[in-house]
Amino acid sequence: MRYYSLMLLTALVFVTSNYADSNWTHWRGPDYQGNSDDTRVPLQWNEKQNILWKSALPGNGNSSPIIHNNKAFLTASSDDGSERMVICIDTKSGKKLWEKTASKSEPAGKTHQWNGFASASCTTDGERVYAFFGTPGLFCYSIDGNLLWKKSFGVFTSEAGWGTAASPFLFEDLVIQNCDNDGDKGPLPAGAAVGAKTAPVSLIAMDKKTGEIKWETKRDLGRGFSTPMMMKVAAGRQDLVLNGPNRVAGYDPKTGKELWRCDRSDAKDQAKFGEPMPVSDGQLIFILSGRPGPCQALRLPGEGDVTKSHVAWQEERKKHRDVSSPVLFNNIVYQPDSKGMLTAINLNTGKEIYDVRLGNGKNKALGSPIIVRGKLLFLMDDGETVVVDPGLDFKVLYRNVLGNGTALDFGASPAVSDGRLFIRCQKFLYCVGEK
Repeated sequence: MRYYSLMLLTALVFVTSNYADSNWTHWRGPDYQGNSDDTRVPLQWNEKQNILWKSALPGNGNSSPIIHNNKAFLTASSDDGSERMVICIDTKSGKKLWEKTASKSEPAGKTHQWNGFASASCTTDGERVYAFFGTPGLFCYSIDGNLLWKKSFGVFTSEAGWGTAASPFLFEDLVIQNCDNDGDKGPLPAGAAVGAKTAPVSLIAMDKKTGEIKWETKRDLGRGFSTPMMMKVAAGRQDLVLNGPNRVAGYDPKTGKELWRCDRSDAKDQAKFGEPMPVSDGQLIFILSGRPGPCQALRLPGEGDVTKSHVAWQEERKKHRDVSSPVLFNNIVYQPDSKGMLTAINLNTGKEIYDVRLGNGKNKALGSPIIVRGKLLFLMDDGETVVVDPGLDFKVLYRNVLGNGTALDFGASPAVSDGRLFIRCQKFLYCVGEK
């Protein structure tokens, strides 16, 4: 017990010293892996307890809120996807500061019911806000809501009509967008003009001030939904890492050059799609595809094709769909799935520690978990947040309920800033904090 307590304290110190940031400026927070060092966030709430405000949103969406200097930014869409909006809310009062219509068009066609038309989260450098909507393009606004530029890539296709979800990513003077889609191999969505140009299946970096393309790296892998992230792979070296269809790869963020790749060469067709973001402890990187199939850990760093040389372990994950990205705490990976199950996996060995029912038997995990005050927070699609004590045994501390229990209402991931927790559902943004 004393050993475990020491390890837990060490992990907490690591989180605190590495991820301190009062802002949550992009998808998955300051460390790109869902960690927060904020010690003031309450771990219990409901519609009548510890809700500082609840702000109505002008449309639907599964994009997660981002926070900068007491401003929350998020996106929304009309039911049919014909209108896409960017919204800014004052995080102290819940008052809407501005709302901009980024795109108006014909009905957008098919998308998966778990996805919608506003699933990519915004990102900001404190001066500009970036929002991505797939076919309508990438939009850059000033922090006060003035449109500075927009970039259209073409029509994003998907054989199954699943839509897009990859969030834009900022690195130095670049804004980087994952444009994985089925390209010319996929059918044009309803409403698209005959002969319309399809979006390139590429990773694209633009000047964040002007939108000018600085580099483009072809991927030609098909549809994917993951967001790129910076990851420390060696002393003094950070790679831009992107999970994708049948492959995870590392890139030089300044040039777009592919530095290494690992293929899921034995993955079946439905196990290819790269939805979850990876997690890493700086020595191993944990990857899974999003469908039943192989999950694996790679040794870092890598050069070239590391498929046969750097796989520390690989295990079959014969579970359900993994829409959520995992969290990593004290060398254990925690992965929720679309059936409401939670699997804990030893990062070093791949050994399953436990696989248990996380929710109430009816709900599912679509948004990604976060770590607050050394506890694991799992937001389920019906508004239940399950607070779990990390460790070798599954222990639920609290079950906090918002909303009216509607399925698929809560598909976003929570954000943390300045002692407050921000939880988004389809029609509202909640601010949770001590009263």
